[in-house]
Amino acid sequence: MLVAIAAAACKPDFGTPLSLVSAPRILALRADPAEAAPGDAVAWRALVAAPDGTIAAPALDWSWCAAQTPASSDNVVADACLDRGGAYLAQAAAMVSAAIPDDACRLFGSDLPPQTAGQPPERPRDPDATGGYYQPLRADLAGASAVALERIRCNLAGASAELAADFRARYTPNRNPTLLPLAAAVAGQPAALDQIPAGSTVTLTAAWTPDSPESYPVFDVLAQALVDHREAMRVSWFAASGALADERTGRDETDLALSTSTTWIAPPAPGVAHLWIVLRDSRGGLDFAAWDVVLR
Repeated sequence: MLVAIAAAACKPDFGTPLSLVSAPRILALRADPAEAAPGDAVAWRALVAAPDGTIAAPALDWSWCAAQTPASSDNVVADACLDRGGAYLAQAAAMVSAAIPDDACRLFGSDLPPQTAGQPPERPRDPDATGGYYQPLRADLAGASAVALERIRCNLAGASAELAADFRARYTPNRNPTLLPLAAAVAGQPAALDQIPAGSTVTLTAAWTPDSPESYPVFDVLAQALVDHREAMRVSWFAASGALADERTGRDETDLALSTSTTWIAPPAPGVAHLWIVLRDSRGGLDFAAWDVVLR
């Protein structure tokens, strides 16, 4: 898994680009902190977009998902997690705070999962490529749903006591990255977002702070060694009008650049256009921002 999926919004109509916001959608769910242990308190807030702009105070229903994905499945989230309903943490709320469930590492991590009488024994979950495990949280909006994957700190499986101690000493829990202001250029020249020519082709550049891509060790089970990695960064682009050249751009862990760009063909008529970007790191942290672009 390249990145822990922070939001899985409902699919738009067939043929509609994922980057085009043609109906109210949950674009992202951000957790603070981005990584937590069972019992730790976490707060979530949502980026909800609509064709006429960002919904400032969306009425979302929030709930934990306790349905496990079979160890043999490649699905990130169990199908049951996508079903609306269940015991809600909060209803009609723009934000929610809750403690990570005590059994999160048993259901979704490296600890031995609950065993069902008469059924073959379940084995612990496998970590993703970054060594991470994730507790799903669902948010429901009228007509749309999203699932956030909160990174959870669990025991290091399969490692010697010495390696486990070394891992604890070297590992820093993930922090959310930080977006910098969106930059725009028209015909190679910088352009203010309140002075964009209608119908023009605009180069949009999303950038992040130098400390956003963090280094972290991953336990290589076969080599019985810790391997250092650097977070990859990915930007998802969204617009309520016009046409974006890319739905996603980014930098892999070997690329030290701190920005990524795409092009946007602005709508032909003067007015206000709405843009959103979601920045994700490869350990599940994210940041997001929205801009109202004035077309002249």
